[in-house]
Amino acid sequence: MMKLLFLSALAVSSFSLHAWAYPSVGDKVQWTGTVQQRDGTQKSVRIVKEVVKFNKDTQKWTVKYEATMGGDVFSENIEVSELYSPERYKQILANCVTSGGSIEKVEAAPGTYETCKLTTKNTDGSIVEKWWGNIPFGVVSKNTKAVVKGTKLADIPDLQSIVAGL
Repeated sequence: MMKLLFLSALAVSSFSLHAWAYPSVGDKVQWTGTVQQRDGTQKSVRIVKEVVKFNKDTQKWTVKYEATMGGDVFSENIEVSELYSPERYKQILANCVTSGGSIEKVEAAPGTYETCKLTTKNTDGSIVEKWWGNIPFGVVSKNTKAVVKGTKLADIPDLQSIVAGL
């Protein structure tokens, strides 16, 4: 179960009114938060995503994912053909309410962001709330409420820092 929660925390993907030139190599976003364990204890979570390379020949981006939960660290590089962009943010915001979401302002360490809060329910019954904003990787905040044998488990990673447009 711990590995599943760890990988769920890693899956955090990714707005203010700032206009950054992203995606670009050097974009880096960090989220921090906590995960509540079944026994009631909490572990700190830190997730970092960074664009480390763009291959002009294959038109693919390399993104480094690093997640730390308690003392466990997971890191990998993933190649993707598309990254979150300001255009995608505009689409999400324009369709937010008709998609069942709500427009909300979210305060985070780097600033205040106009976001679209979207809620989804996973096949395991967990509820995932994501606040999509105008930042690299898109997610300003995420809250997961998982029900495991009657016990709620939650992770709440919030945006801590952004480096964009290098």
